[in-house]
Amino acid sequence: MKIVFMGSADFGIPTLEFLRKSEEVVAVVSTPPGHKGRGLKLHDSPVSQYAKQHDVEPVITPPTVKDPAFIEQLRTLEADLFVVVAYRLLPPEVFSIPKLGTVNIHASLLPKYRGAAPIQRAIQAGESETGVTVFRIDEGIDTGEILLRKKIAIGSQESTPQLYERLSLLGAEALKEAVDGLKNEDLEPLKQDHTQALPAPKLKREEGHIRWNQSAQAIYNRIRAFKPFPGTYSFYDGKRLGIEWAQPQSDCESTFEPGQITGVSKSSFSVKCAQGCLRVLEVKPEGRKCMSVEAFLLGNKLNKGTELL
Repeated sequence: MKIVFMGSADFGIPTLEFLRKSEEVVAVVSTPPGHKGRGLKLHDSPVSQYAKQHDVEPVITPPTVKDPAFIEQLRTLEADLFVVVAYRLLPPEVFSIPKLGTVNIHASLLPKYRGAAPIQRAIQAGESETGVTVFRIDEGIDTGEILLRKKIAIGSQESTPQLYERLSLLGAEALKEAVDGLKNEDLEPLKQDHTQALPAPKLKREEGHIRWNQSAQAIYNRIRAFKPFPGTYSFYDGKRLGIEWAQPQSDCESTFEPGQITGVSKSSFSVKCAQGCLRVLEVKPEGRKCMSVEAFLLGNKLNKGTELL
């Protein structure tokens, strides 16, 4: 099968690796090089880097997916299928080109968590299960017909980077099944129940500020979900204090107000929440690297009743 792969983030690399080994990848489409790091040097996207390292050609990086020259180039490739993983929103002029259409791998069990941050939003919501969905792209955002879904459990202490990696591998497995199904013509597309849809909007930097009037479990879920961006933090002594890792506790002294420290040990401190306490184990002081609370307490004195804002 002749396939055009479209993607930019490393989430799509396991899928591209499967395709280059088992199908005919006639082109890779990715985002143009961007300025990153010190000196703001130009860097290819992870997908472009992978394609070039493995001699997958051509690598096309259009400034816009609506560029007529780009659309015409796609037509000349005569691909059977376009596969999209973490790329841009495509117009009908693009996704309608191949005879088998265009499919997308989305990191949720659609119609739940449509949008840019499905992994983070699932963890934030305290879900115990998620997965990947292979669906046909239409003019909506993650609204097309479902070809197949594969489920996976979310570990109770799993954070976004860990789940991201597992779902990227699961996405490649799901696409393999979908490609086989398209070849054998035995897939039964399923229309999404839009009444069951949940949004997964892009993360905002200000969401990382911990509000202690939430439950300890809800705050813990945000800590897991918001790694590495936007991170979670509070303010201590007028300075930002990143809360890098913690554990929720149901037992907590009721005499304290949310945000107040209820106890300090050699390796942790506990903060009162709306329900329960959060036992903080790792922090990141403003302008410094992540460290254990034990290391932090060597240079900082915390007392019961101290308030984090």
